[in-house]
Amino acid sequence: MKLLRSFIDAVSSPIVVVCLIFLGHHQSLVSRVDAFGVVPNSIRSVPSKDQHALNIVPVPVTDPNRNSIRTTRADRSSLSLQIGGDGEGGGEDSASLSPSINIQLVLQNVASQALLGYTIWNGGVGRTVLTEEAHFGLGAIVYGIAGVIPMLALSRAIETSESRYVSTLNLSTNMAVLRLFGPTPQPILALLISLFLASSTGLVEETIFRGQSLPAFAVANGNDVLTGALLSTLLFAVLHTNPLSFFRGREAFLDNSVLLTLQFINGAIFAFLYILTGNLAVPIITHALYDFYIFYKTHLVDVAGQMKYAEEEILMPICSSNTVENKWIEERGKDWLKEAKEAFYLMDTNRDGELSRKELRIALYSYGINLSKVQSERVEEAADIDESGAIDFDEYLEYIGPTGSKFKAVKNTLLGPT
Repeated sequence: MKLLRSFIDAVSSPIVVVCLIFLGHHQSLVSRVDAFGVVPNSIRSVPSKDQHALNIVPVPVTDPNRNSIRTTRADRSSLSLQIGGDGEGGGEDSASLSPSINIQLVLQNVASQALLGYTIWNGGVGRTVLTEEAHFGLGAIVYGIAGVIPMLALSRAIETSESRYVSTLNLSTNMAVLRLFGPTPQPILALLISLFLASSTGLVEETIFRGQSLPAFAVANGNDVLTGALLSTLLFAVLHTNPLSFFRGREAFLDNSVLLTLQFINGAIFAFLYILTGNLAVPIITHALYDFYIFYKTHLVDVAGQMKYAEEEILMPICSSNTVENKWIEERGKDWLKEAKEAFYLMDTNRDGELSRKELRIALYSYGINLSKVQSERVEEAADIDESGAIDFDEYLEYIGPTGSKFKAVKNTLLGPT
């Protein structure tokens, strides 16, 4: 009861109330970024009744002009929404996204950190804690770099995982960064903005959660530092999710549970570093490095880099021969063929010109098609005509061409023609 009471007292504190009010207006992103209010809302919704057989869920995209979400067609990729799909219409196109930095969203992030860190900027308790507890130097940098290594390893494992439980986490991270930096690679501007956002986030949030909340919880529980670390980490994790989403259906509950677990692990690492070194600068550096990696790497490699790769491949010969190309132009049209190629190379994340079973399964998550490993093996077997162990573009066309979409092709493979 004492633990519960101290936790409730902390949640009732003015700074946390401000956080919760802010999050109520700018719902927390289901992503790996440790920052408040990057973009609103989770991007998975509950599957409709007629989709349960394949566990196919529609992928909503946040409308930047409304505090709600709207559902797009389930068989269009989160990235292909921006530059093309399967020629079926629906969804968004590149006109809906700015090709450059989203200044409004950047300013929103700056405002959120300014609000959360107001006691730092006005010389209050936050400034006192930062001045007394954070000592930046070579040792802090070394410990900070060492601390981020396991976090980056975990992040990389999540990025490359084919588990459906992290699919929304990866997808929403990509969408958040896409809305922040746009679909065009911005190596210099994105570098500077990522550095600024990551540094300010690390400074503000570590001062609040490790510099202030951890000691306060510890004192409230008989100077028990471990209890202080546990409760402050729990508070950190809860405030980096959208708590209301736990009550919005099974899928939203699972998404937020995964996010809560990840943020608890991240917060525990920050707390461990602070307790181990007694230097608040160490978790600040670790936090900043982690967020910088998520922002910059996701933009330059996973999102804009992948989209640029797909666009460059469009300029190359579309099919292996004119015969194959003419066949699909005659049957489906040039636009369908072009968009099919865009979608194919957006899914080709290792950029070898082929789709592996794992790449296909991960990509289909973003199209709203959640396959088990066995089901993805059946799809690969049906599409891999030459049994090479991977699907080339000609095989991909032969697989989706007769029905005109991935959704229908996968459904026919698993359930038979309907």
